[in-house]
Amino acid sequence: MKRMKIVGLCLVAAAFALSAFGAVSASALPEIGRCVKVGAGEPSKYTDSNCTVKKTSTGLFEWKKNAIKKNFTSTGGEGKLQGATGTEIKCTTQSATGTYLEKGATPSTKEVTNVQAKFNGCELPLFGVECKTKGAAAGEILTTKLKGALAYISGKKTPAVKVAQGLAPIVKKKGFTEFECPAVGVVVYVGEGPEKGHELIYGYVGPLNVMATTATEEYKKGAKEGIQDPQHKEGSAIIDNLESSLSGPKGTFERSDQVLTTTIENEEALEIKA
Repeated sequence: MKRMKIVGLCLVAAAFALSAFGAVSASALPEIGRCVKVGAGEPSKYTDSNCTVKKTSTGLFEWKKNAIKKNFTSTGGEGKLQGATGTEIKCTTQSATGTYLEKGATPSTKEVTNVQAKFNGCELPLFGVECKTKGAAAGEILTTKLKGALAYISGKKTPAVKVAQGLAPIVKKKGFTEFECPAVGVVVYVGEGPEKGHELIYGYVGPLNVMATTATEEYKKGAKEGIQDPQHKEGSAIIDNLESSLSGPKGTFERSDQVLTTTIENEEALEIKA
C-alpha cells in the first residue's frame, strides 16, 4: 500500500483556548473566564459586563478566572488539508469535543485538553476516492487526542490584538492523525517529520473580551500552499507548521496547511480575556 506523507495535515478544529504549546504564566493573559455581576459591598474592578472598563469609583462587575462548566463542542463546514506540492484532502463537515484545563500555582484556564476532532465526507480529490481512519465509518477521519494553550499572535494589549489557539498531539509519536484512501492504496500520516518543530498548529479565535456562549476559530492558509497563517506566537521566532506524508509515518514529509472555520459551543457564557 502506497503511503503518502503530508507534513502538517492537521484536520483539527477544536477548543478556542490554545496557542503557544508550553508553559504559560498563571497570571498572564490571554485566559478564559467569566465577568460576573457582584452584589453591593463585594469587591469589583469593572463597570461593564465584559470586564473591560475599570471603575473610577463604584464597580459592578468582577473578573473570575476559569470556567465552571468545562466541556465544549465545535462544528464546522468544509475542511481542507493541503500540502506544499498541492495535494489536498477535503472533508465536507467537522465536529469536535474537548475540555478546558486549569493550571498553575494560581489556577487559570489558558489551555484545553482531550480535544478530538471528527471529519466526515472526506476524500482525495486528485483521484476522486474516499478516505477514512482505519475502523471508522466511510469517509470519516478521526484525530488523536490533542491539547494546547492560548497565545498572543500580534498587538498584545492594543486594539489590534490577535489571539490564537495552538493544538498538538497529547502523545507526540501518534501524530495528529493517520488515515487511508483504500481505493488508491494511499496512507496519510499527519505529524512531525524529519524537520523538527512542526507538531503544532494555530487557529485564530474570537471574539475577544466579550462574554458569549459561542466563539469562532479559523485556520487559514498562508501566502502559499503548505504554509499556515499564523506560524508562531508574538515574540517567538519558532515556526510552527503542520507536516504530512502520503506514505505513512516513514514516508516523505512536506509542510501542509489546514483551512477550516469552526464554531465552538460552551456550556455557559465565557470570555477570552486579552
